[in-house]
Amino acid sequence: MLSEQEEQEKLQAILRTVADVIITIDHTGTVIQVNQALEQQFGYTPAELTGRNISMLMPEPYASEHDGYLARYLRTDKAGIIGVGRELVAKHKNGSLFPIHLSVTKVEAFPFFVGVIRDMSELVKLEKETLLIGEQERNRISRELHDDLGQNLMGISMQLQGLTKQLAGTDNPLQHQLQQLSNELQQNVRNIRDVISELATIELEEQGLKDALKTFISSCNRYHKTPVNLMCEGEWQAEDYGVAVQLYRIAREAIYNALKHADASCIDVSLLQQPDSIRLVIQDNGKGFPPEITLRDSRLLTTGHGLRNIHFRAHVIGAHLTIRSSADTGTRIECLYCGLTGKAAADRIYS
Repeated sequence: MLSEQEEQEKLQAILRTVADVIITIDHTGTVIQVNQALEQQFGYTPAELTGRNISMLMPEPYASEHDGYLARYLRTDKAGIIGVGRELVAKHKNGSLFPIHLSVTKVEAFPFFVGVIRDMSELVKLEKETLLIGEQERNRISRELHDDLGQNLMGISMQLQGLTKQLAGTDNPLQHQLQQLSNELQQNVRNIRDVISELATIELEEQGLKDALKTFISSCNRYHKTPVNLMCEGEWQAEDYGVAVQLYRIAREAIYNALKHADASCIDVSLLQQPDSIRLVIQDNGKGFPPEITLRDSRLLTTGHGLRNIHFRAHVIGAHLTIRSSADTGTRIECLYCGLTGKAAADRIYS
């Protein structure tokens, strides 16, 4: 049986090999102990952080407000992050921000908390690349459908229409059959165009987010009774196609959900573009989510109506997603993107 000292040495050896940062703090936020992974993730040595406030690892304004969070939790026992794993933004020693997953647990037998921090930078990068590859493949397929199959079917349709006109007014029994084939072929051409529109983000590439949304919403208003209104303001100077694609997909998913499930009489979409941020809001006046759809802190806990997809796309670009729904006010989906720099990034992640 190992002695107490040997048990401590064994524990320390384990902590030194763990890739995640494991950190303990007291009720004031002071760091008691942290493993070696801290230096790899944050640039600080354990000695630089031990005895200092954990807020060193947080961006403002939350670095200044962190002690108040702890005090409020100890006073009210109402947890925000404590007991709940959450994706946040952390601050490196050099001042740069990066995505992390943080889980914090209170040790009941002792007056301290244990946190586990995992750097999510590579995973988020991979998720972005995966989604971008998916969009590129969608566009490739849509172009092939348009250039090959769609054009061929359109050519055949025009030939059938020509033959039908030549037989018009005659007693030839083929005239009716040709007309029927021509009608069916034209419907298939329309179906393919709908598929192309669903797959492609060509308008987005060529025209930008605002015009792509205008085109999509115009299509919705042609085929659906519920009016969809779009309000756009400003221009986004830091145009990023990867971000624009995900915001476009979020808007489409949210609008489709409202059209199909909300029983709304009106859907309002607003796109506010500023030089360093974009705010996308989709608001309907429908019946809200069904009971099996549950939200906590604007985070989706159960699947349904494509909301998981919306949440994932917002997560990948580092946007702050807020979803509120009730039978009285309908559903409001708000997505704020402002990059991983400065106070704006901290506001959207921690709020």
